[in-house]
Amino acid sequence: MHKCTKKQLLSIMFSMLVAAIISLIGCGGGGGSGRQILPGENPTGPIITGTGTSTSTGTSTSTGTSTSTGTSTGTSTTPSQKITAGWSAMDYSNWSSAILFFDNVLSDSSATAEQRQQAFNGRGWAKVKNYDTMSGISDFIQAGNLKESLLGYAMGLIQQSTTSSIAQAVTIFEQIGLEDTACVLTLEHLSIGVSNAEAHAMTAYAYFWRGQAGDADKARAQILAARAIDSSSTSAVGQIYQTLKKAGLTGI
Repeated sequence: MHKCTKKQLLSIMFSMLVAAIISLIGCGGGGGSGRQILPGENPTGPIITGTGTSTSTGTSTSTGTSTSTGTSTGTSTTPSQKITAGWSAMDYSNWSSAILFFDNVLSDSSATAEQRQQAFNGRGWAKVKNYDTMSGISDFIQAGNLKESLLGYAMGLIQQSTTSSIAQAVTIFEQIGLEDTACVLTLEHLSIGVSNAEAHAMTAYAYFWRGQAGDADKARAQILAARAIDSSSTSAVGQIYQTLKKAGLTGI
């Protein structure tokens, strides 16, 4: 009983540490509203207002003056363009504007099922960046089997730090292909900010805390593979490595 209680306390303590590590990976939010919308980044669609004035004067006995003013507003941006604009806002760390772009895709009746998946994935990561890792879970679930959304969902489950959530995170990491230490995780959107080494390090953590037969060996292989890519002692990988050492993972 004492041993079980000690492991539970260690699990809670290290889950708090991993929450901090996740923020280093780029998944923690600052709680702010993000960068303000830049010109040309209106989430509801382009609004173009133009005013033109022309004046002509002749040197003859007659003088003519003409003035024209025109204003046009367009809201016909397609779902595909909104998705592109959302990820562009993400590239500029403009999380709040990105959320609005993806919101507009999801409220657009012309959006296809695939575009809605992409919008849920994008909005999930924008929420992760703007708030915290678990804020994107609902969107990641609705995004379905997109690799990026599965990764975000697994990381959120790790931060929940329950026995069932850790086990589910392992299943998802394996679904992505991270069970193979030689797997090179590539993401379409660089603004997500999760490296291949970081993904393997998080997989190591999930294996270790799941604690099933053979999981220590799997955790060891994963963290050593991650460290072979990223040997820094101050990076997220380095901190997960130190966390696992303190938690009792041997051979590393």
